Amino acid sequence: MLGTIHVIDFEGNRTYGILEYGLVTLKNNTIADLSAADCGSNSDHSAAHFTEHSRFSSNGETKSFEYHLPFFIKKRAEGVFCAHGASVEDRLLRQYCLTPGKIDSPSDEHNPQNVPRTSPSENTKSQLSTATATMKNISWGPWIDTYKIYRKYYPAAERYEVAELIHHFGLEKKLKDRVAKHNLSKAMTFHRAPYDALATALLLQNFINHFQIKDVRFLLDH
Repeated sequence: MLGTIHVIDFEGNRTYGILEYGLVTLKNNTIADLSAADCGSNSDHSAAHFTEHSRFSSNGETKSFEYHLPFFIKKRAEGVFCAHGASVEDRLLRQYCLTPGKIDSPSDEHNPQNVPRTSPSENTKSQLSTATATMKNISWGPWIDTYKIYRKYYPAAERYEVAELIHHFGLEKKLKDRVAKHNLSKAMTFHRAPYDALATALLLQNFINHFQIKDVRFLLDH
C-alpha cells in the first residue's frame, strides 16, 4: 500500500535557514493538498545579503520556520517524506530538529528510535554522541528521493533537475493545471518551494504509474 506521502521542498540555505516551504500531500498516489509558507530568516545578516532570495521578506513580518516545525513533525507521523535530492531537505530540517521522534515506519529496519526532538544547537557533544549511538543515521527518514529514483530507472535522461525531468516527460501542462488548481501565482516558477514541491509530486506520480508501484517500501532510500 502506498498510503500517505508528503512531498516537500525548501528554499533557503544553512546560513539563512528555511525561507520558504512547499508540502504536497499524496494519498495513494493522488494529490490531496498543498501547504506553503514564507519563513523569516534565522540569521542576523542585513537585507543586503538576501539577493539570492529577494522575493522573501527579511523584515520580521514572517514567522521563522521554527514556528512551523510542529506541523512538519505531525506530517511526518502521518506518512513518509519525499524530496528531489532529499539529503538537502533532511539537513535543513535537522538544523531545527534532529528527528521527529519515535514514529511508525513502513519498514522495521528504518524504524526510528525515541531520540529527543531537540535542535543541534541545544545539544551538548555528549548528548549528540548518545543520540548517534541510538540511531545509525539521525534523520527524518526513510526518505523517498525522486532524484535517486530517476537516476536509477531512467539512465537515458540527459539531466535530472526537476525542471528538466518535467520537460522530458511532458508534464508541463499537468504542472500548469496544478498551479491553477491550488491558486498559485501565474508568475510562480521553478525554484519556488510550492512550485517545486508540486513538480516533484508529479514526477513521483509519473514513476509510480509507469512501474505500477503498489508498495511504498519499494520507493524508500534508493
